[in-house]
Amino acid sequence: MDFRFAPEEEAFRREVQSFLGENLPPDWDHDPFEIREDHWGFARDFTRKLAARRWIAPAWPQEYGGLGLDFMRQVILSEEMAYRRAPNTSQIGIVYAGPTIIVYGNEEQKRQFLPGITSGEIVWCQGYSEPNAGSDLASLQATAVRDGDDYVSATSSRPWTRRASA
Repeated sequence: MDFRFAPEEEAFRREVQSFLGENLPPDWDHDPFEIREDHWGFARDFTRKLAARRWIAPAWPQEYGGLGLDFMRQVILSEEMAYRRAPNTSQIGIVYAGPTIIVYGNEEQKRQFLPGITSGEIVWCQGYSEPNAGSDLASLQATAVRDGDDYVSATSSRPWTRRASA
């Protein structure tokens, strides 16, 4: 069995390497998952450059703004991006929010949210934590009860509400 990349795949690798060489500073060595405030502007601009090539969500179907890239080219792109520690401010949208919308969203939701993810214009965030659980969702103890249009905490002495439509 031959485990080498095909010539077309190696050509794609060179394309990615060239792009990264032209668009990342030579001394770039920052954690791509912990973008500091002083690097945020650069990371957003870089994400938009990825978007121009449709490299933000390369595995997504083309009709949703992806590239429909085959598996080996996805591997190559991921390897090179990881090797250069390239920032991408769209990860939550690409990995969590977008695929959920693609599978379960209606057409209006797809039109509303997916283009912003693949253009790099919308940054999705995810936050959850509570005492004694941290971000371990299986250990969360919070409960809420519906109170009209709001949900009200049933487990905390601190009042909080979340809109029912959210």
